[in-house]
Amino acid sequence: MADIIVYNSNILTQDKLLPLAQAFAVAGGKFIAVGNNEPVLALQQPHTKLVDAANRTVLPGFTDAHIHIWKVGNLKTFLLDVRGVTSIAALQDKLSDFIKNNPGNGWIQARGFNEANMQEKRLPVKEDLDAVSEDRPVWLIRTCAHIGIANSKAIALSGIDATTHIPAGGEMRTGNDGKPNGIFTETALGLIANKIPPYTADDYAVMIRAAEKEMLQYGITAATDPAVMSDLLECYHTMHNHGQLKIRINALPVRVPDGSETSLPIPARFLSDQLQVHTVKFFADGGLSGMTAAMTQPYQNSTSYGVLRLTPDFFYPLAKEAAGKGFGIATHAIGDKAIDVVLEVYAQIRTAYPEILLRIEHLGLPSGAQLALMKKLNVHCVSQSIFLKELGKNFALYLEAERLNRIYPYRRVLDAGITLALSSDAPVVKDFNPVTGIRAALCRKDAEGNTIGPREAITQNEALYAYTMGGAIANGTSDFNGSISVGKVADFIVLNRLIRSDEDFATENDLHVSATFINGVEVFSR
Repeated sequence: MADIIVYNSNILTQDKLLPLAQAFAVAGGKFIAVGNNEPVLALQQPHTKLVDAANRTVLPGFTDAHIHIWKVGNLKTFLLDVRGVTSIAALQDKLSDFIKNNPGNGWIQARGFNEANMQEKRLPVKEDLDAVSEDRPVWLIRTCAHIGIANSKAIALSGIDATTHIPAGGEMRTGNDGKPNGIFTETALGLIANKIPPYTADDYAVMIRAAEKEMLQYGITAATDPAVMSDLLECYHTMHNHGQLKIRINALPVRVPDGSETSLPIPARFLSDQLQVHTVKFFADGGLSGMTAAMTQPYQNSTSYGVLRLTPDFFYPLAKEAAGKGFGIATHAIGDKAIDVVLEVYAQIRTAYPEILLRIEHLGLPSGAQLALMKKLNVHCVSQSIFLKELGKNFALYLEAERLNRIYPYRRVLDAGITLALSSDAPVVKDFNPVTGIRAALCRKDAEGNTIGPREAITQNEALYAYTMGGAIANGTSDFNGSISVGKVADFIVLNRLIRSDEDFATENDLHVSATFINGVEVFSR
């Protein structure tokens, strides 16, 4: 009757009707019994595989509800990873070595620098990249992917000069000579990126496989890729059709791509246990770590209010069109000004389409009134606690104490009754291990140990739920995954030991995933 039985476990099911269990049985890839050891073991048959968990903790598979899967894989395969560089000179050295190891005349692409961690405390400009290469185009993407730097060759090949039209919601910054200085932000990124030869379907497949391999090591069994263009979506469909996807993918097609002021067609809805395409993606602003999130007050020691990428008049008809075709709406909104725009449109959408799934991605600095409206409209919050650790230094530079203390307000989100889904937004961050993300939600410390907004800390149980059921709810898949419950797909992970209290996640220790199972089949072990 049972294909596999896991017993002698400390099972944190994330099912509020049965939060704790000792054992479960799996048949046909689904949980068929969850409870105490004795009744579950009674389901054993001659062919049943028994797994003695030896009192270790077992959880549902983690859901990363916002991770750029192909981009994670790209940094493992085709793209130069410059995360962690501490100076422009070190950046130039890495680029020079990469060019030497990749001869030819094609584009050089790199990603990951963070000026807050660099000696110069400034963005690179085209002259810094020209010093590395004047003959080949170089495109350098900041860690947040909301700012890019082009060398002179890339600017020339893209046909850009001081008179170039800049799409709404973007910037092309200029130097003292009035000419482009190489810095492009938000929608203006497309002025360069759209000139780079596209990846092939085979390239995307290589990237996806590379990302999935690491995700399974961290116990991630389901994930949302939150900005999918048509060529990538086609690759996901092809891999799904050939049974090549290892994790469960929720793909969010982009409605308005960078570099464009017109929308893309809405693809067909698609729903299977392995691939879902039922929610579209918009961008309302940029990022806090690069001061492009749209604010109602300027950044600390700056006159900048960030970059607003959407207006209600432009946003509403595109969102309504998608909702009318049965699609949910997910919108990147970090600053309070952007959140205002999104909620204004969401209120209209909710009136016309009461059942549509609505998400706000990131939600960096919402007000109390905005949280109350999110609850009223049933808008889910998909956010990234790991930002506090990896980008906290930037936040402290660009925000005064009042805003810094209420950034990424998970305590207030949960107290308002809003669904919280935690995620990583990798490769914006390097470490996308959910264990690290859970620790960040509990401790709220940056990489140097400084605490950011301690009153917004949440508990271990709340963070575990946000990385499992919270993600499933935000993905619209909570009917078949997210918890260890009878009838759901048997995606689960075994930790290397028993966890007893918040201290198990709150302290730096050896806690990790020992084994990952999807449909009751072991897909990773160490």
